[in-house]
Amino acid sequence: MSVKHALLALLYQQPMHGYELGKQLALTFGNEWEVKPGQVASTLARLGEAGLAEWAPAEADGAPERKVYRLTAQGLAELRAWLLQPEVRDYHLGDAFYLKLVLSLVGGPVPPEQVLMAQRRELYQVLHRVTELRQHADVSTELPWVLLLDSATMHLEADLRWIEMCEARLPDLKRYRPPAPEPKPRGRPRCKKEHP
Repeated sequence: MSVKHALLALLYQQPMHGYELGKQLALTFGNEWEVKPGQVASTLARLGEAGLAEWAPAEADGAPERKVYRLTAQGLAELRAWLLQPEVRDYHLGDAFYLKLVLSLVGGPVPPEQVLMAQRRELYQVLHRVTELRQHADVSTELPWVLLLDSATMHLEADLRWIEMCEARLPDLKRYRPPAPEPKPRGRPRCKKEHP
């Protein structure tokens, strides 16, 4: 997630100082997305340099002066553009599991059935953990978290269905052989002798 844009979104709600922004991030996203205070401070400094946020000192009774940040017009335009920019989720094209599966098909030391079985086992374990988190989540107070868990569940279930499809097509997959590269002569090319 973009810390920059998350801070802009919070500053849209109201001006805040860095400590408040860090606390509000934790309250908004829960423990699943931890942002260190130093990252909040450095991001705020960059937002100021880019003209997306500005700050003014705020006096507190006996406490040191704090910088209270507010969104600028340029920051609002950046936030709106980011919110309206569609995101295409990473569908793991060419991920490590895919590479393992293909290499097991073309003659690895582990058969593709075992590669698929190991992946299925791991996905079921992750699905079990996500399902438990979903069962303990309170929809009335943690709806964004519930939506994220629902999304994770759907993606895991889709991956499990894909593994089932691969298993059903294993006889065809086992016949797959990648094309061989064109043979090229080895060694240095021979020098042509010049005739006088």
